[in-house]
Amino acid sequence: MTRGRDRNTAWAVTIAIAEDAPTGQAHEVTPRTAHVVLSDVIAQDPDRLAHHDRSSLATAEVAADAAQSIQQPLDQLTAEVTELTAGRTGALLDRLAAQGAISDGQREALAADAAYGSLEQVLRTAEVAGHDPCHVLAAAVAAQPLDTARWPARVLHSRISEQLRQGAPPELASFADLIPRTVTADQRVRLQMLADAADERRRELGAATAADVPQWALETLGPVPDDPLARADWELRAGWAAAHRESTGYADDTDALGARPPAGLAEKRAVWNAAHDALNLPDSRSDEVTLTDGQLRVRVRAYEREQAWAPRYVADEVAATHLAAERHRTDAQLWAARAQVTDDPAEAATLRTAAARAQAAADALAERTAALEAADEARAAWFAATAATRDAAVCAREALKARGVDPDAADDRVTATEWLAAHRAEQHAEDPHREVRDEHDLADDAVTTDTADATPHVAAEVERATREPVLETAVPDVRDTSVPNATEATDPTQRRRVPTADETAASVARAQAALAEIAARERADAAREAEHAAETERSEDLALWAEQDRAAEAEQTTAAEADNDFVLER
Repeated sequence: MTRGRDRNTAWAVTIAIAEDAPTGQAHEVTPRTAHVVLSDVIAQDPDRLAHHDRSSLATAEVAADAAQSIQQPLDQLTAEVTELTAGRTGALLDRLAAQGAISDGQREALAADAAYGSLEQVLRTAEVAGHDPCHVLAAAVAAQPLDTARWPARVLHSRISEQLRQGAPPELASFADLIPRTVTADQRVRLQMLADAADERRRELGAATAADVPQWALETLGPVPDDPLARADWELRAGWAAAHRESTGYADDTDALGARPPAGLAEKRAVWNAAHDALNLPDSRSDEVTLTDGQLRVRVRAYEREQAWAPRYVADEVAATHLAAERHRTDAQLWAARAQVTDDPAEAATLRTAAARAQAAADALAERTAALEAADEARAAWFAATAATRDAAVCAREALKARGVDPDAADDRVTATEWLAAHRAEQHAEDPHREVRDEHDLADDAVTTDTADATPHVAAEVERATREPVLETAVPDVRDTSVPNATEATDPTQRRRVPTADETAASVARAQAALAEIAARERADAAREAEHAAETERSEDLALWAEQDRAAEAEQTTAAEADNDFVLER
């Protein structure tokens, strides 16, 4: 990677699946970016940085570790289960058609529906959860007629998903729970052997985690107990988490499990759920499940709006500009050296002129490289600032895909303006029939700014509404005023070039605008936190003063009662 003069290209696998995985499974795995792949290579193989080759003994140890990994039996188990259950959904639908539960036309429509693959996946999810896929599919078909369904596979997927949402999530006691009930005895023997190997590795990982406790285990499970029974339970819980981490290659030191696998990967998702329950982590699995299609679309749209003001991707241009500067600098040194040794005065002058031009070009490109590096750092800052929105959008897309909904389709979208207009029209129509229960129901829509005769509560609300705008609303929303950069969608091979001075200035200006937006958001967040802290402190003071008032009243009451008793005694 250091010998190329014009370009260095490395090809890497960005989608990690088993070698014998069925066709199409790669579409269900989120690919990693080139930067992540390179970072993993650097982090996991430091010997390559030092340009040292592994010895035969080290290579043998690495191969032994790979053969011992839980990824081998678990991926093989998943692949063989997928192969054994291939075509099962079609056979079940054929049986329902033969029984008259669905018509021949509906059977053909189901086969032609683009969501047919998602229907197979949700049936496998139901099977992992302990349900009979035949009964689940029959119940979904019998729930309501499919005569008016334009996309029957999507309808069945939605019905089955709703049934699964109402039930408990699948619980794995061992990897043998992933074996389908419909396999033959001979097939079960092979699958049971793989499941036993995975369970044995899971127990080994639990013991190894207890022997050398990583940070993620310490934060989720606490220190390893001294009691043998408590230690065994600790190792059992840590084993499920370590099994998920090793099977997916997740290596974060502080985050135990990472993102939940997509719904289409039933086996990996079930293992993640088992590890999630074993660690007693807060239940966030139903986050997307409980949201409507519209709410999921809003999450997708939120990240699309964040992308509108993203700084331009210039990492490839930084590398190209740096290499060009080095070439000019090398040429300048060579020509200057030749000018010193040549005997021809004219040639020496020509070489010195060429060297000066090359050095000037190198200096200009060096300045351009520094500017592009600043723009690249702004891109990284934007990437970090929008991480939560991006993760929510990715999960929302997966949830919509599992429901057979295309988030990019515009045929069934309703804009926010249209929804608000319909909502206000509905409220206006219901106002004459709405029961009046409080004074605020009689208030006029127009809010007066005259607070002379207003109650303290109303005056406070008016003052809050008319105060200076908060920081992030003091300027136009950058998500509305910006547009996505057109170069983001170009061919990556065309991005590795030296940009012009005008292109560099435009990238820097966009990066500066993004940094200003990030700084404004940080100031707004700090202002909100300060306001919240002040309100909390005020509430605590009010509670303290109220408690002191009650104590003073109690003392006065006690003193008055004592005086009364003294008078009665006299």
